[in-house]
Amino acid sequence: MKKMQLFALEIDESLFYSESICYMNMPESWRNFINKERINGGYKLSFKLKPLGVKLKSIFPEIISILSDNNMLIHNQPWLVSTKPIPESYVRQLTLGWLADVKGCSISELPPEVRDADPDWVACNFDDIHGIIDHFQWIPGMAAIKFCEDPKFLDLGNELCEELKFHHIIFNGKNECISNPLQKSNRHDPFSYIIRLDLKTRGGDAGRHLLTVSLGTRRYLSKEQIKDGKCFMRSGHACSVLVSVQHPYETRTDRSFSQLKIEKRKRSGASSSFTTWETALDGLYWDVLHGEAFDSDALLVSPKTFFEGNGELTAYVVNNNLFIGNSVKAGIGLPEKNALYNMVKSYLAAFGAKELPLIPDISSRSMNDSLFPMVASKDETLTIEVYSSKEMFEKIRNVLSAPQKSIDDTVVLDEISDSLYKLHCDKDVIVELVHCNPEGIVAELEIDQYKEKSMAKNKRINQIIKQLTHSKRQDHSVVTLVEIDEKDKWREDCDPKKAIREGMIKAGRLTQFIYPLTDDETGDVSRILNAALDLFHDYGLLSHNINKINHPGTLLSVMVLKAGNKHLPAISRLTGTELRIKLFGIDSWLSLQEAALRMNETKFLDSPNKNNRSSKIFEVFITTEIQNELDRCEGQLIVLVNATLRNGWLRAIGNTKIQWDRIPVLNERLSHEPRLKFIRINATDDVPQYRIIVNDAWDEVNKASGIFKDPMGAYYGVGGRPSAWKGISNAATKFSSPSKQLLQQKAVEYIPLGAKDDDELDELAVLADHLRRVGLTYDKHTILPYTMRVLNSLSKYITGHEDRYDYVADFDDEVLVDVEEDLIEVDL
Repeated sequence: MKKMQLFALEIDESLFYSESICYMNMPESWRNFINKERINGGYKLSFKLKPLGVKLKSIFPEIISILSDNNMLIHNQPWLVSTKPIPESYVRQLTLGWLADVKGCSISELPPEVRDADPDWVACNFDDIHGIIDHFQWIPGMAAIKFCEDPKFLDLGNELCEELKFHHIIFNGKNECISNPLQKSNRHDPFSYIIRLDLKTRGGDAGRHLLTVSLGTRRYLSKEQIKDGKCFMRSGHACSVLVSVQHPYETRTDRSFSQLKIEKRKRSGASSSFTTWETALDGLYWDVLHGEAFDSDALLVSPKTFFEGNGELTAYVVNNNLFIGNSVKAGIGLPEKNALYNMVKSYLAAFGAKELPLIPDISSRSMNDSLFPMVASKDETLTIEVYSSKEMFEKIRNVLSAPQKSIDDTVVLDEISDSLYKLHCDKDVIVELVHCNPEGIVAELEIDQYKEKSMAKNKRINQIIKQLTHSKRQDHSVVTLVEIDEKDKWREDCDPKKAIREGMIKAGRLTQFIYPLTDDETGDVSRILNAALDLFHDYGLLSHNINKINHPGTLLSVMVLKAGNKHLPAISRLTGTELRIKLFGIDSWLSLQEAALRMNETKFLDSPNKNNRSSKIFEVFITTEIQNELDRCEGQLIVLVNATLRNGWLRAIGNTKIQWDRIPVLNERLSHEPRLKFIRINATDDVPQYRIIVNDAWDEVNKASGIFKDPMGAYYGVGGRPSAWKGISNAATKFSSPSKQLLQQKAVEYIPLGAKDDDELDELAVLADHLRRVGLTYDKHTILPYTMRVLNSLSKYITGHEDRYDYVADFDDEVLVDVEEDLIEVDL
């Protein structure tokens, strides 16, 4: 029998009440200065105070709670809470530097009463102030600090058996325990084990606090990234640097690591720097604590020097996707995960933390993973234009028209003539494969010819529209497969993928990209199959598994797609094998292809807040469609909602709002509708990491799958292992196999709402899990159910960005997503 152990501990905050701490109130002159900067009737500040607190906390991880709201500014509640007093001079200098920066002046130009203020610390116990500070900050912070006080022994058998020193850091706002770096050999980059602690509540059980324990790795640079007048760092993202200054203040006897960030900038001349600090406080840190200004380029000129320690300074430059090449791949081994969790669990148990009960598997009969024959809505002809080299075109034809072992010896396209094929499908779908000359279309953007780089993109879009508008294939649907180099092969701002996708859309074509052929035959075949199936998926074809979904009614899925600061509400509807899409701003239901081609007709909403009606408009939109579907159909209506919508869009599905036996309260009519059920789908880091235990064999590691039922009413679905992971031993560790990508399936939480009994709860959870196997993907399962994933797939036609989100490493580095390329709302 299989059981799941969640990597989470129930914790009572009173366990830390006797701990000695100190707090600092913000000086009155600072509060008065900030309070003068109010707009909109005296409530809203003209600038946000939170960034100062976030940066102070990242620089001084001893700060375990920061208050940045009106209660602190108006009622003089504690501003900073720390386990140790940080010298007031450092807090003062950094805060004055930040105030001067937001006001656009120097520190000397600030009012005298602001410059001369003297903040001070007050000693107390947690018990004295716990009611007025944020326990979501201080509980994981205190747990992490206590855990890092003493070295820990990690025993992985013959591979690694040594004492590790962990340091408490704040990384991207999260409390982490980071080990001293490890390095398998001189051929490999160094990396650290990461233990992230976070306080969470659970949907339907919000009164109980869980400390989630997430395990991963973080990799560091060892090779130079600025050489011969060139910088190999990509633009568009910030790079984190973990900096430690030996004995940064008098009361500290151990190293303290701070997270700073650098980013690439446009150079004003040959002698100017390639990089700059992301914020003024990052640069000011060096002035205040290191004693002198610092050129961030030096970190990339010789990262190894700073990694090994240069005098009193040590700096670890995080090796994320901004840099080409990495000898250490993403992920962490299952044995390491289990050992690290046991280490944390054993230590915190001494403070009264309690393990959660094991969760039993309810999987009865697993659904077969049958992609073929595909399911189409009608007989038709589909043209696939392949913009590629002749070698790639022939390879695509050969792969798709021959039996492939990785998909059960299936032939995707059965050849009829030289260019016509019969798709392996339940309908008579004829596919025409046409080779097209890629010249001009896939060339890099000509940014050097224009003062504004956007003009180069617009020129390519217009060029594609002009070239394809005169195509003779206008009597049926046309999609495109484009061979193109990956992102790091292009000069900065010259990657044409966004322009190609937008131009193809305006010419009435969906697009899928594929990287050029390599010497890896197996890899080439996998990528061709993957690209072809993704293209058929985007066109609206379904896998054979859709016929195994045993649901007589209608399924609606609700999401909000994000593009920069704008948001697009979207709904999918699945009735039998018929899929339709409703986008906000377009009255009619569309096919998946039609929805992708008509994105420019939609209406976007601003991020919801108290000053706009975005959340109300969204609620009216989905409520109207739910009511229309109840009037249209006679059977049961099940609505799948993304749990991230509880953050501003749909508060009725928040952790404190939902109840297992009731649907979310949207209006009076829907609250009493017996045919209506909801399933909340959560794939965020709210869902704890886990291990699966088979037949009580605790020492064995596995990548088993199943549906696991928590006694509180939540379900956790773990999909099958993708084919790309085969060949990597479950027992592999990051230390012994640093060059291998070590991943584990992600657990997805399903919370059925409104079921009448346990049997119906189980049926709804199984339905959600089976919907993860309906899409046409080369891997076994996707993270999101098909009806939600199809909505996500539309995002690339808003942003132009291709994102593989089905399986990801466990927070290996930073999540690197362009602001304009965000796909879904995931803020917690």
